[in-house]
Amino acid sequence: MAGEGVTFNKAGRKKATKQNTLWKLRRTRCLLQWVETSLNVGRNGKPLSVPKQVFRVTVEFSIDDSMLALNIQNMCSQVLILRSIFLYYETNKRVTLHEGVIRMVSGYEFTMEKQIREKEDCSYHVVLLCHVLGTNYRLRETVMIHKLMPRKPRGRPLQLSKMPLFEVPEYVQDVYLNGFLTNQHYSRNASLWLERFSKYREEPLNSSNYVEYLRMLNQVDEFDSHLQMLRYTIESATLDEMTSPKEYLLSIEQFKVPPVLLDIGSHVHVFYESNVPCVTRGYIIDCSSHFIIKTEIPLRKLSSLKLTFPLNRTQYKMEYMALNYLCNLDLNRIIFPAPVATKPKKNKDGFKEEPITTFEWYQDSIANNERQKQAIKNIINRTAYPAPYILFGPPGTGKTYTIVEAVLQIYKLRPKSRILVTATSNYACNELTKRLLKYVNHSDIFRYFSFTAERDIHGIDLNVIEVSNMHCGEYETPAMEDFTQTRILVCTVINCGRLLQLNVARNMYDYIFIDECGSCKELSALVPIGCIGTDSRNKRLHASIVLAGDPKQLGPVTRMPYLKNTPHDVSLLERLMELPLYSKDMNNNEYNPHMVTKLLDNYRSHRALFRFSNEQFYEGELRAKGAPAITSWAVNWRLLPNLNFPMVFHSVIGYMQQDSITLSYWNVQEANKVYEYVQLLMKDGINGRIMQQEDIGVVTPYSKQTEFLKNGLALLGFDNIEVGSAEQYQGREKPVIIISTVRSNRTTIGFLADPRRLNVVLTRAQALTIIIGNPLNLMTNSTWYSFLHLLKINGAFRDKKFKLPNKPPSNCDIRKTESNHGQTSYA
Repeated sequence: MAGEGVTFNKAGRKKATKQNTLWKLRRTRCLLQWVETSLNVGRNGKPLSVPKQVFRVTVEFSIDDSMLALNIQNMCSQVLILRSIFLYYETNKRVTLHEGVIRMVSGYEFTMEKQIREKEDCSYHVVLLCHVLGTNYRLRETVMIHKLMPRKPRGRPLQLSKMPLFEVPEYVQDVYLNGFLTNQHYSRNASLWLERFSKYREEPLNSSNYVEYLRMLNQVDEFDSHLQMLRYTIESATLDEMTSPKEYLLSIEQFKVPPVLLDIGSHVHVFYESNVPCVTRGYIIDCSSHFIIKTEIPLRKLSSLKLTFPLNRTQYKMEYMALNYLCNLDLNRIIFPAPVATKPKKNKDGFKEEPITTFEWYQDSIANNERQKQAIKNIINRTAYPAPYILFGPPGTGKTYTIVEAVLQIYKLRPKSRILVTATSNYACNELTKRLLKYVNHSDIFRYFSFTAERDIHGIDLNVIEVSNMHCGEYETPAMEDFTQTRILVCTVINCGRLLQLNVARNMYDYIFIDECGSCKELSALVPIGCIGTDSRNKRLHASIVLAGDPKQLGPVTRMPYLKNTPHDVSLLERLMELPLYSKDMNNNEYNPHMVTKLLDNYRSHRALFRFSNEQFYEGELRAKGAPAITSWAVNWRLLPNLNFPMVFHSVIGYMQQDSITLSYWNVQEANKVYEYVQLLMKDGINGRIMQQEDIGVVTPYSKQTEFLKNGLALLGFDNIEVGSAEQYQGREKPVIIISTVRSNRTTIGFLADPRRLNVVLTRAQALTIIIGNPLNLMTNSTWYSFLHLLKINGAFRDKKFKLPNKPPSNCDIRKTESNHGQTSYA
């Protein structure tokens, strides 16, 4: 059973005294995180069929008077009898906050206050015990409270300056609306634009067309996305008021077309009448089976409203800005570097520091890996500058360890240098920050969050939050001292553009790391390079660039079919690795170590688990180096068809159903099999090893199946089993991975045909992989057939009814796929 999580109640208490006002301001220093909720089932052993959200729990703590205030609301349809509330602290000490009988009908709120003694560990557990009226079911809700220890503000918050508008020109819109075809009614600008655009499409990306062509592609993508969002406009909408203030429910039936691009965080504008200005702005906070909108101010009426969903243009603006700063540089040396006959004696743009040859390693594992040490030495000594240095990190080869070690060595050995560490996802940035904090003074690192990250604050490690611009529990605009008084800055690639708006010096950072570079389009990776790393006055690249990633894993998500197979659909990492300078030498089959290092030692998985990917994508070069205690404990598990091969394919001939809202698919039969395996693993363990929920990960390609599995596992009491898409699991790992492929009763396998998606899902597990799917459907693709053939050779099928043919079926390799609407959105 899972609660919503603890949230801040920014309205404060009802009594408006001077002391309470001070308390309200300081109250935000307490960050409250939901951790665990468990369910005690009834006598029949079946889980209670109640919604995932049982209670809404709001906890406030006053630093001034040590007062704990709780507000508990029944969010399910059953009547709950609340009997006890306990506060646990230290090891096993308990304080009774409430004992009695409180009858809570659906929506009922119970509020109480209790003065407590603060403890140095700054950690408490609040436990709620209740039962469901008329049943034998008992519920236990556990909330863990962490208090933040915020640092002193370094300075006054900066003001974000406005970005240029970068509007898509009307002549570009005109060409788009005419299907990119010649038209005699075009304006001169439109005709010239189409002529250049057509010319660029016929030639490869090069230094001459680079800036203009990427800008054109981005304009097409932006205008297409704008038109898609316009389709979701509702001229006469009706909203239902929720129990929380300024929150409203919008039913899906009111949309004329399925709102597949709307997601949590999407902007909403509310108009009382069609011909009047916007009344209030808001954003979507839930979009599972309906939309819940949160507005800036309460609405005066709930019917006959016009709702629009404007495109968030922030990313596009950042990318246009990056192009503006890159256009004056020598792109032939930075973005299109070519081999030279002999290495020049001295690079005229080189740095004055002496090469460093002696190292003391922070992480013990680095000392025994020659390729990791080679990469770190070359990164620190800038052997590729002004071109980027590439760290090619196949799954489980310690790419993140290498990045962290390189940053640490620069931190120690280049004491005057500042380092910008970026990644495409907040998860990767948080993970890098958490690892760096083990070795770096907390005052020397700053994690810069965007405003939208505040909604995910309860899932972020507290140590990371305390060195960020959310160190008081909510988003704050950084101070200039947050950048000038720290040496390491961590933020996402797009949020790097905000530094321009904050007037941070463009030459502040000497090294820029871009992790997960293979998963974003080239133009996005240019944001930290163009906005932060360039020296406009001297028209050169100031920072040394390090690109880390794997071109064999998932790349950028391009929704518009017209932009497929264009530079808009390729990452900077992938394109660079096609250049001669970054390719393998034909004579020795090795990369130029001054430009690129490919890591080869896999520390994550049992050798059988990455065997297919190794042969299919990495030329068989990967070597199994994982400790047996991490990778081999599932061998000889009783349910393995081959006891020495820790992989299972369970054949399920299920039925795909399509969601009318997202157009995504789910498969009930496969979901039920996932539940069976999860319950079996949690009950019996593996080879005497007791399984924790955090040991199991579930990967599925479709967003609807993700939602369906999350809800089903929650009803079984397994809220901490993480369910996600291949995109969400890229760069992640779990001891056990269960894969639900979903595809069935179709003649194609949709976007599962992308071999890189299969590569990602097969390389997440450390010790055991369980695949659930319809092999009759999957074997119509050549890559999947090869994988199924490997499983057949190793006797990994559990369903003996299925027989894989010795040759690929006649319909194999049908490449026709449906739209990517069913794909989980990638942010």
